[in-house]
Amino acid sequence: MPKITAPTVKEHREAVLNKLVDAAEAILRGDGSTQLTAGAVTAQAGIARNSIYRYVDSVDDLRGLVLKRYMPRWQAAVDAELEGVEDPRKRVLAWVRANLRQASINGHGWMMQVAQSQRPYRTIDVGDPQKETQDFLTERLAALVPEMPIKAELIRAVVEAGFRSLDAGATFEDVSHWAEVAVGALLDDHSDLAASA
Repeated sequence: MPKITAPTVKEHREAVLNKLVDAAEAILRGDGSTQLTAGAVTAQAGIARNSIYRYVDSVDDLRGLVLKRYMPRWQAAVDAELEGVEDPRKRVLAWVRANLRQASINGHGWMMQVAQSQRPYRTIDVGDPQKETQDFLTERLAALVPEMPIKAELIRAVVEAGFRSLDAGATFEDVSHWAEVAVGALLDDHSDLAASA
């Protein structure tokens, strides 16, 4: 039986799995998904290469676990910023700002690359990560902008442009300001948003 470094076997397994996910994330953020190999992950985590398969069935499972680490936290942060905002226009603007804030904190481009590379692979208890990333910008936004699919699509495009700008080094303050200006103009152009509340 392998030597454990925690009070219980369960805690040891959780600690090693966390090390593996940390290592996978570091690689995915740095070199990208093409560099995610068993050797690279175990070297980064400081464990024997053959022991990785005691924790995951394949290296690709680690992509899903990295996504699982961020997506619920991201959505919870967005939901927290929307809490108590009742005015429909302000709620959409808060949604835009909250998603841009999370992208500025966590990064966005690397996560989308992981989601896209994950799509063909089996995932661990996380569903379809590509669908989960789309949920950020489609299903939840559609609920905020009901019966106006073209407007929701345009708002989503503004937010995605903001994500790209953040990834390119623009500041959250600048991106958020101009995204809110653009989305505000879209919302102000019609009175149906207030009527739909």
